[in-house]
Amino acid sequence: MSDTTPMPLTPTPGRAWRQARERGEIVTLPSGNVARLRPVAVDALLAAGRIPDLLSGIAAKTIWVETDTATIAEQAETAKSFADLINLIVPLAMLEPRIVAEPEGDGEISLDDVEFADKVAIFQLSTGGSTVLKSFRAQQARAMAPVPDGKDVQSAPEQPGGGR
Repeated sequence: MSDTTPMPLTPTPGRAWRQARERGEIVTLPSGNVARLRPVAVDALLAAGRIPDLLSGIAAKTIWVETDTATIAEQAETAKSFADLINLIVPLAMLEPRIVAEPEGDGEISLDDVEFADKVAIFQLSTGGSTVLKSFRAQQARAMAPVPDGKDVQSAPEQPGGGR
């Protein structure tokens, strides 16, 4: 008879919990630039009162629906709040290069140096938690697998009349 007693569970060490926040993950952003990102605890920012009132029920419903002028004004305010939120989160998420007000060294950039598409990607990746960052990095690694050098590719056969 085999012993099927399950192994006792042990708590995950603190260093493993802190690793994503302290070391981050290296990702390639939509612009092609590479950054080291860490997860950002949005709940902690909410509790600290650092996040603007961003999402109203109307925002999601009205993006693709005909709206009146008052609703459009609300959407503009929501878009501004979302941009403010992105600009709050991105510097917190970027470990390398660091985002500072006045960049001086090679390891520093300004928030203005980051393209909007990169800001959105950083926001989405960093607020999704460390598992999102790790899985995104793994997807990138698979997508960047080496391609054959082409030595085994044969030319197309010649067509009648000399063309290919």
